[in-house]
Amino acid sequence: MSQELSTTLYHGSISEITAIDVNKGRPLKDFGKGFYMAVSKKQAIGMMHKKYHEALKRCEPDEISEHLYEITLDEQVIRRLNVKVFSDADAEWLDFVLMCRKSEDFVHGYDMVIGPTADDNINRSFNFYEGGDLGEIGSVEAKNTLLHFLQAEKLGIQYFIGKQEIADAVVLSVRETEWRKQ
Repeated sequence: MSQELSTTLYHGSISEITAIDVNKGRPLKDFGKGFYMAVSKKQAIGMMHKKYHEALKRCEPDEISEHLYEITLDEQVIRRLNVKVFSDADAEWLDFVLMCRKSEDFVHGYDMVIGPTADDNINRSFNFYEGGDLGEIGSVEAKNTLLHFLQAEKLGIQYFIGKQEIADAVVLSVRETEWRKQ
């Protein structure tokens, strides 16, 4: 594994979590339907706030709350898994993300995927690409233009698990952690 392995990760949510349930993930995300964790606590807090503000559109404030979780993974188990690591937001990463976001039926064979986060903040760039505004969809030119736009973003690193048996094997602990500014 070329990238340094992180075993302490973060997940921001508006749900209480006692155990990881990959089936609660939404389809058409960067690496598929599953459970996502951020290397950066700040990134996880940002995602938590985003989920909270989206939920406020359909819920009352007293019906939801924000939770930040620290998740510890078993490094020895990870090293035995079929892990795909994307070190950079490059053409290979982009093709993989576009395929995962395009089809609910797309299933890759990796136990875990680690790589840059194409979060909702950069969806506008993806929409330009998908609309043909960056050139012919699928062309090297259009993909290179999209990657150029993405280089300006500070893409965090995320870990993805899409199979419940993998989550059960690799997650050592899930604990809620403090995130509010003191």
